[in-house]
Amino acid sequence: MSTRLPLLATSLLTLLLAGCGGNTPATLPTTPDSPPASPAPAPVATASLRWSDVSTWGGALPVAGQKVTLPAGERVLLDVSPPALAGLTIPPGSALEFARQDLTLKSEWIMVHGELRVGSETEPFAQHAEIVLTDTVPGENVMGMGDRVLGVMDGTLELHGQSRLAWTRLAQTAPAGSTSLNLERAPDWVPGDALTLASTDFNPSQTEQVTVQRVSGTQVTLSAPLKYGHWAETTTLGGFELNERAEVGLLTHNIRVSASDEAASSGLGAHTMIMGTAQARIEGTEFLRVGQRNALRRYPVHFHQLGSVGSSYFRGNSLHDSFNRCLVIHGTRDLAVQNNVTYNSVGHCLFLEDGDETGNRLEGNLVTLVRRPNSKLGETPLLPSDKRAAAFWITNPANTVKGNVAAGVEGVGFWYALPEHPTGLGAANGAGTWPRRTPLGTFDGNIAHSGDRGLDVDNGPDADGVTHATSYDPVSMPADPKSAAVPADFTGFLAYKQRDHGAWLRGENLSLSGARLADNGVGVTFAAHQSGLHQALLVGETANVGSPESWEVRGEGGRSLPRPWDADFPVRGFQFYDGLVQIDNVALAGFVPNAVRQASGVGYLTENAFALNPQNQARALHWLDSSARVYFPAAAANKDGDLAATFLDTDGSVTGQAGRSVTASPLLKDAPDCVVSPAWNASVCAGQYARFWLEDVTGGRIGPVSVQNPRGSRLSLSGVPDQQKHFTTTVRLGEGYTVAPAGTSGHLRLGILGRQPGDVLRLSLPISGDPALYRDWWIDERNRLKKVTLSALETTTGDSYALEGGLLHLKLVVKGGAQAATLDICSAALCP
Repeated sequence: MSTRLPLLATSLLTLLLAGCGGNTPATLPTTPDSPPASPAPAPVATASLRWSDVSTWGGALPVAGQKVTLPAGERVLLDVSPPALAGLTIPPGSALEFARQDLTLKSEWIMVHGELRVGSETEPFAQHAEIVLTDTVPGENVMGMGDRVLGVMDGTLELHGQSRLAWTRLAQTAPAGSTSLNLERAPDWVPGDALTLASTDFNPSQTEQVTVQRVSGTQVTLSAPLKYGHWAETTTLGGFELNERAEVGLLTHNIRVSASDEAASSGLGAHTMIMGTAQARIEGTEFLRVGQRNALRRYPVHFHQLGSVGSSYFRGNSLHDSFNRCLVIHGTRDLAVQNNVTYNSVGHCLFLEDGDETGNRLEGNLVTLVRRPNSKLGETPLLPSDKRAAAFWITNPANTVKGNVAAGVEGVGFWYALPEHPTGLGAANGAGTWPRRTPLGTFDGNIAHSGDRGLDVDNGPDADGVTHATSYDPVSMPADPKSAAVPADFTGFLAYKQRDHGAWLRGENLSLSGARLADNGVGVTFAAHQSGLHQALLVGETANVGSPESWEVRGEGGRSLPRPWDADFPVRGFQFYDGLVQIDNVALAGFVPNAVRQASGVGYLTENAFALNPQNQARALHWLDSSARVYFPAAAANKDGDLAATFLDTDGSVTGQAGRSVTASPLLKDAPDCVVSPAWNASVCAGQYARFWLEDVTGGRIGPVSVQNPRGSRLSLSGVPDQQKHFTTTVRLGEGYTVAPAGTSGHLRLGILGRQPGDVLRLSLPISGDPALYRDWWIDERNRLKKVTLSALETTTGDSYALEGGLLHLKLVVKGGAQAATLDICSAALCP
């Protein structure tokens, strides 16, 4: 029998679905015979009819290829596996419940306006139930939700499989070729169960799917030998426990939602979409061959524009072989996503879409083998950022992210990709929401390994989905950037075997506390201010040698390298950049240079063209072995930041002398009170240091700029890339420098970022004519400097200047409660 679906108006669906998943608006096609909206939800009947009873259907059972609608207001017990249907509708007030027996329901699609139930929360389903979505009729678009859909529109989805051990870790290293796994916990897994076994090397592709042959206590025997080795070791260093153990997750459950087998080649998987006033409580369920390749809005499980859903959850499930993401939370708040396992998905996996998703709890999830789209497989990125696929894509910090694992990701483990305002559908009412200034909910106890970058707090999306460098600066009232700062502390993070960084954070008032970062290309970098690493452990290399592929250049002892294509990349623990940032109360070990590459516990961002703060500082560092403490690679061409690299050792825990600075600057390291350290490629110096900058306000190209110290050493500044108008470097307070731009300008601005009032810098510049000099001219043009003689300049206590021999001689003093001093040098025409 066939009846017409109770559909929503196309106009409403267009509003709900446009732009979902891609952050770009899209309009669904309308049809001349758009069906009417579904009626308001009605109470679900309690009396049960049986599917197998012909009277349920008016005298004739549904047959293969038929579109079926349940009787209105009735609860139907599915007590047989029906023939494959062309579609199934559960209208408002009706329900379909699986009987307590093994059952398979096959249909082109299923639309739930009433209730679809397998088991209950108090009495989980103990048999085997499978919902298979077929595609014998290609190209359907059911209620605007596309093809092969399990749609829940204003209805209720209850899937309650058996509660089982979702995942655990290896208790003992499993070498390549092994056919057994020794686990930390005795699992309730059974022969035939499929498992995901995480990579513990840099290569995400060393994640393996294995099959259980038998289980005895904590030992699992596999049906086939392992292709790769999987590490399992816990080491205690400096009071910190460093746990590098492969995770083992369960993929098999007794309830399964899947696409039929041919989806493996077509990429058109099943998808579950929950919309309107729907509720979904899903646990103990396996989602297989899900998501639809290269298609917006067609995700394995998609909570779409539901508002607050405190009564819904997605927990203890598995999701694998996905052609498009994993779980998408869109315009939805307060959802519990707990103890799930994913394996082999494409693009961002757990995806908070627009930036207005808050109050969600992502806890205890294991995400394994997240792949970036591969054009050779016909895969294209939905968003530009999918090229750096994330296990957890988080667009609003006001969520709980706790105890999760991102293992084997061809991109980022945890990506706080914060837009300025919500994008996509969230943009309509999102002007008052400021994710980049919203206080952090909870980020605690998460693990990322075997990928490119473990934690990325940077690179937020614009409305078109393109990401760019973004600053996270949380405050008490996000709409008011001047309101009180609310420091964001990312706590208890473990990252290992990350090719790029264990963690990268950009913003202000950010901290990484209690972190353990080991076996990474770089442990952590803060492109930030008033931020730093605290009470943490940094390890350059552990005993986890890895299993490098045959094509990879290997390190000493045959170990895998973070960047085999760049084998001599210098491994670093904490990497200074920007500022003011600090490393404080941190234990370090395992940073040992060798014939293949350099290593150091502390360093600077390499190949850097941008400004640095020489007040960046290290203190209370605890060296647990003979690790190299510092190494600065030779400056790269045209990279002014490399030429300025300097940091302060406040307590002597790096250099052995409190208050000394470590510098690689040619202007600084030759001072009489500097001691050269060849192994560090740097010098340890006394004195105080500041950041100096010079720019052409008119926008002209005045570079390169030569800077010479009193001892005759000089460097040439190339300026901010592609501009040649803004230049910066590190200078020593109290010394005099000669600065000579290659070009001329009628309006220069220069200044220093010092430490405190009273800091003084002396400068000389070639000049023509008799310019006007103003302190903070754009604030008050009356702050014009007094001209004095060169001899008087030596004894003045405030800002002043002298002209002699075609040189402008300046004394610049930090005043009042400021840390900076800024001066404009103008021709009379530009600054009268």
